[in-house]
Amino acid sequence: MPRTHDAAAAAPAVEGLVDLRLPNGARILVLPTSGGPGGPGGRGERGGAAAVQLWVSAGTSAERPDEHGCAHLLEHMLFKPLPEEHVPRAMLRAAGVPVRGPVDLATALEAMGGDSNAFTSHDETVIHATVPAGAAAAAVALVAAAALRPALAAATLAQEREVVVEEIAQYDDEPGQRVFQALLRRMHGRHSYSRPVLGLAREVRSHSAARLRAYHRRSYAGSRVVLVVVGAVEVAKVVAAGRRALAHLPMARPLPDEPPPAPQHNGPRVHLRRADVQEMHLMIGWPAPPVGDSDAPAIDVAAVVLGHGEASRLVRETRRRDQLVSEVSCSCESMRRRGTLIVHAHTTAPQAEAAVAALLAQVQRLRERPIDVEELARARAILESDPIYRQETVQGRAHALGYYAAVFGDLSRERAYYAALAQLTPATVRSACARLLELRQASISAELPAEHTSPAALARLGRSIARQVPPRTAARTSARTPRLRRDRFGVVNLELAGLRVRAIVDPGVPMAAAWLVWPGGQAHEPAGLAGAAATTAALLTRGDAQRSGDEISRIVDGRAAALDGFAGRNSLGLRWESLARDASELLGLALECARSPAFPSNELAEERRVALQELAAEADDPANLAIRTMSAAYYGAHPFSRPVRGTPTGLRAQTGPRLRALWARDYPLADAVLALVGDIDLPALLAQIELALGTGRKGHVRKAIPKPRPARLPDGPRERVIFKDREQAHIALGFPGLRLADPHSPALDLLSAVLGGQSGRLFTALREREGLVYEVSVSSLEGRDAGHVLVHASTSQDKLPRAQAAIAAELARVAQQPISVDELQRARAYLIGQHESGQQRRGRIASQLALTAAHGLDHARHFLYPERVTAVTTAQVWALARQIFDPKHQVAAIVRAR
Repeated sequence: MPRTHDAAAAAPAVEGLVDLRLPNGARILVLPTSGGPGGPGGRGERGGAAAVQLWVSAGTSAERPDEHGCAHLLEHMLFKPLPEEHVPRAMLRAAGVPVRGPVDLATALEAMGGDSNAFTSHDETVIHATVPAGAAAAAVALVAAAALRPALAAATLAQEREVVVEEIAQYDDEPGQRVFQALLRRMHGRHSYSRPVLGLAREVRSHSAARLRAYHRRSYAGSRVVLVVVGAVEVAKVVAAGRRALAHLPMARPLPDEPPPAPQHNGPRVHLRRADVQEMHLMIGWPAPPVGDSDAPAIDVAAVVLGHGEASRLVRETRRRDQLVSEVSCSCESMRRRGTLIVHAHTTAPQAEAAVAALLAQVQRLRERPIDVEELARARAILESDPIYRQETVQGRAHALGYYAAVFGDLSRERAYYAALAQLTPATVRSACARLLELRQASISAELPAEHTSPAALARLGRSIARQVPPRTAARTSARTPRLRRDRFGVVNLELAGLRVRAIVDPGVPMAAAWLVWPGGQAHEPAGLAGAAATTAALLTRGDAQRSGDEISRIVDGRAAALDGFAGRNSLGLRWESLARDASELLGLALECARSPAFPSNELAEERRVALQELAAEADDPANLAIRTMSAAYYGAHPFSRPVRGTPTGLRAQTGPRLRALWARDYPLADAVLALVGDIDLPALLAQIELALGTGRKGHVRKAIPKPRPARLPDGPRERVIFKDREQAHIALGFPGLRLADPHSPALDLLSAVLGGQSGRLFTALREREGLVYEVSVSSLEGRDAGHVLVHASTSQDKLPRAQAAIAAELARVAQQPISVDELQRARAYLIGQHESGQQRRGRIASQLALTAAHGLDHARHFLYPERVTAVTTAQVWALARQIFDPKHQVAAIVRAR
């Protein structure tokens, strides 16, 4: 993907923006907004969502030598209980939050109906929350108290150090993360950008509360702090809360001015390693311009042309044509002192040398020859679409304001970037690439399968890379429109040429989203063609009767749009998103993909090749392996026991004629549902549909919704153990869940929220109290045939027995006695808040309209979700907990060391 500029409506001229600078240098930005789609009268009737974000312009690079890892560890500590004297009790009570006992950020925000998280980078630390707009002022007080007046209690810190150590172990188990960190070390040398944000385990274990306080006092000060609030808020109330929260901060003293990393001119820095992986993980990186540099737009364009989207050079040529890699992309990340352009690829050990050569040749081509005018237009369209897409959510707008304020201190810098982007020519892009992407300045990091790579082969690859770097030289230079009636949710329901259409017109943001859905998916594919649904979905956009896959990709990317197929357990279809002006063109493309998919043999072969490599590589992901093993044991012979991607046998049995026959039999347009949401000319789109589809298939009778094929679920406890030599063990517990459309689904959501989440019982018991895990979660899958509830956790090998016992104790407790009223209210507020936040997304609403109709359900269940959740009682949750968490029906999969 291209560098993310987070460029929403962040210019000073944004109507209604309040921009205040306090005497101590701290800054407050408040942007009031209006509502949008997704309910009676739009979101505004419920008040909608508000984003509250606190940006601190200090991260890993602000740490002193003895503080490595402090910035990230401190971020964790901000979510611990607040000091009693700094809890904004009156404001919390006014927001409907029960204030009894210790108060922490995540629990209190969930009780408001919101959520929270944070991230630390080398240059910033950001705490962000989304809450109902009416609770914004209380959220400001709470976020500021947590971030600016943390308790940093020694006992809590001891537990959280172990949580972060677990997080480090989890990252160390991921090949991509190991390769990435090795690349940064080669690229940035002794500079702070080379250090992992999390720190090293021994460093984290050495940090004391006093050391964190010193870092906090120095970094969380004055002009380094920006508070951003966006939503349908009471501006005066939010500003007053912000003033009170930030006024006590001291003036900020300058942090050490670290110079940019030294450039590398003596040849590529290479790190090659044999490891326990199934495929080669490869990254090639170049120093890129720092954020705000005049060359930044040109390198952004180069990254898009090289590896962003199906129409990019690396995907079209290196992956699809030459088949040298199974996955490839290019991204460019800006940081204050220097940026990084990275090409990331997966390939097999025998193809390693050829793949590296091909990737380096593609970059050299950018240096030697100008890109095409069409490629420049596509890249510019993708980059210029960012400000529009980010207007869709309050989170996107707030992030943009915070980013430009924290990084530049000047909100007008966005306009300067896009003005420079508009002036680029193919020649200026080539000139920037020639200067900045010299092969001698590259760094290369890779892990190769030890089983298939000898030490001698590793050495040969290193010599091959050295040979590919040339001597350093100067760079060469018609139809009747039906009457439209809207229901109480603003949804138009009609049928055209046999196609069921659901639509919401919302002109709030000039963009549109659509989903075209059929019932079917994995549950209805033949066992001998396992993975046929996923393969079919992937190939829908890879060629039809009118265009090749590459032609479709060029059109979609050139409009800064997205169009892809998807397949799930019980559904299959197409989804797309575009700027409003391109909605008609994307609709036409999607309808043709659905009417006449070609399933070309070369595209099928490529999809099969990639799928087989991905299935083999899943052994590198212990979390996925545990969950997949649990599913296989739980569902037995039912299709849900298999990965949606398929099996090697099923993938090899798929042919073009077989897929075309399945498509013609199971997925006629008369059985589909099309949902359109956004700033659309609905009458014109409906006329376009009638013109494209004519009168539909004569004599076609829509198939009834397929009857469930009940899965034979476990009649007793089962356990599977897989031995993997990894830092962490993974636990996946499966229990009988609910089917799609079960009336008890809101109760299951509440039960999952009480157990999972940052304030849930499992998180509190295993991570907060005992420091046993970094990650623990509860999720559910509801299918037409069957469903399951999943509990997943990762822990150190030596903590595995304790973690298993703690999980069992919490599941037994929730089944033995009802949850409290406070827990119910907090979970209810959280779920409703998440629903309201999701209503910002046109794509989210389109998916729910299409999926509910495809499965014969009323979309009212989506729009009335808050009412359905509110109606659930503690007794109903308890009854469901007793039904689900019966140890006799538990299926466990454990991935552990011997």
